[in-house]
Amino acid sequence: MQRIRRPSPAWLGLMVFLAITLGLSETRAQSFLSDYHFGTFGPSRESNRLDREQLLSQGNSCPSGGCVLRLDQVEVRPARIGRGGTVLLATTYTILTPEQVAIPVTISREISFQGKSLGETKEIVSSRLNGTWNQEVDFTVPDNARPGTYILKTKVSTGYASDQKEVPFQVE
Repeated sequence: MQRIRRPSPAWLGLMVFLAITLGLSETRAQSFLSDYHFGTFGPSRESNRLDREQLLSQGNSCPSGGCVLRLDQVEVRPARIGRGGTVLLATTYTILTPEQVAIPVTISREISFQGKSLGETKEIVSSRLNGTWNQEVDFTVPDNARPGTYILKTKVSTGYASDQKEVPFQVE
């Protein structure tokens, strides 16, 4: 049987003592820890815009035995935001399968700045019936974000297909 070692309280106390004596202020410690993520996500909200019958009546069709997954629209509202502000990340996607059965859908987002990824963001997995869906999540830009153009890449995927789009937004 293998034994797992956990850090002792004495070791943790020593780390805190060294941080204080070496001048690592609480602000600098929080800044150091905040380098591991970018921004804060709020809860997600989903709503159905069109159901299966409405899609079929508009001329959307499902290839025989196949499925349709389409990322219709990705938006950042507003497109210009100040540091510390909150934007709405809105995604509209369509699912159409030969049968009206709920399937697992994953929506993931990644934000990049000057060509470098700031990390994967909140991944949302849900089970959806055929239709066109809106999915929204609030995102708070960190106070220490550098001004410039950021890119939001949104990807919608299922077990049979995926689609993605990129949109820019400006941090001032």
